Amino acid sequence: MAGHSHWAQIKHKKAKVDAQKGKLFGKLIREITVATKLGGPDPNANPRLRMAIEAARKVSMPMDTIEKAIKRGSGNDKEGSLEEIVYEGYGPGGTAIMVVVATDNRNKATSEVRHAFSKHGGNLGSSGCVSYLFEQKGIIEIPKESTEEEKLIEAALEAGADDVESAEEMFIVYTNPKDVYTVKDSLASKGFTIESAKTTLIPTTTVEIKDVDTAKKLLNLLEHLDELDDVQEVISNFEIDKDVMASLS
Repeated sequence: MAGHSHWAQIKHKKAKVDAQKGKLFGKLIREITVATKLGGPDPNANPRLRMAIEAARKVSMPMDTIEKAIKRGSGNDKEGSLEEIVYEGYGPGGTAIMVVVATDNRNKATSEVRHAFSKHGGNLGSSGCVSYLFEQKGIIEIPKESTEEEKLIEAALEAGADDVESAEEMFIVYTNPKDVYTVKDSLASKGFTIESAKTTLIPTTTVEIKDVDTAKKLLNLLEHLDELDDVQEVISNFEIDKDVMASLS
């Protein structure tokens, strides 16, 4: 799971910059739209939509913006319909990369993702080429400063979580995908601060990056992909050697 942790740390550090650029709003709007399209417009019956709305409200997104995204996802809007696409590819150092996209222009999205891979020493692959190296998991992120690890582990396992991992700024609680919202609600009811909760792909095995040049190329590729307008999430199975990580800091 280290690949998720390393990339999560990097993304947390750039989250404020994304918010300033307005990119975070765009990602959240697309997530609300896709969640509505896949599971319906009622957040009480659609856990993915409920979490997307909670994430949007957390960053003070206006309710009319949220309602417009739900309307679009329901097909009651004149704008084009969004579809969710998962791209698979190879990055520097033999790493596997999954790219989750929400777009109303498949050709444009494919072109942009392919260009990012090519520019940074990677290759966009065919469907199924690396997905077998990942599994679907629920993840709940809790700020380290808000709780003690032992207390969280006890409460998380009691609530039905699979594991708790310590990252740089966050504790990451892993669950079965179908249990993520139940575990999240249980932890919230016990006073834990929930930074985010969602289902995502997690690597089952990792590739260790042992040199600075490869690490830089890989991180540049991941950041390029993450900055594309239609990209919702980027997941990779890398683990950077601690000495290399120190050199990058």
